[in-house]
Amino acid sequence: MNLKNEGAVMAKGVFSDNEARKRRISESLRTGGAFNCLVCGGEFWRKKSAIEKGQNKFCSKICYQSHQKGKKKVQSAVYDRSGKNNPNWKGGISGENARIRRSPEYKDWREKVFSRDNWTCQKCNARSSTGNAVIIEAHHIKPFATHKELRLDISNGLTLCKPCHYKEPKGREINARNKINK
Repeated sequence: MNLKNEGAVMAKGVFSDNEARKRRISESLRTGGAFNCLVCGGEFWRKKSAIEKGQNKFCSKICYQSHQKGKKKVQSAVYDRSGKNNPNWKGGISGENARIRRSPEYKDWREKVFSRDNWTCQKCNARSSTGNAVIIEAHHIKPFATHKELRLDISNGLTLCKPCHYKEPKGREINARNKINK
């Protein structure tokens, strides 16, 4: 295989001078290296930057994939980052709101609210049907954060579709209204 003739091919029009193009190709050939593929044994060329990244074992993706076939996948440390292995772990503390929203009682409250409202948005009457999916959410009429005693009270819940729920005031808006009304 003659690498100098089959080396890096430049796009037409990049160089106005054919000699400059030839010089550029010869420079790139000198800064790289020739390797033999571990799978097919074919000779291939890699640039210096690809060699530094370790991309000098296989001539193509097809050869790489055939090399990987049948091998067990090694589970990376990235996937084992739950709980104590997570760098953001703070000893198992989580906020009261997060614990409540993950609890079975809260999930049961949501289901009861949805069931009572017949799985229909109470503002715009949107409802899922065949070919028309509507995301519904349980809304607290009196805010979750300020009315702790009503968090799991079914009469404090309302079924809303996602767009209608988005329009409801939240956080700072509620606090500002409370300050005005006092």
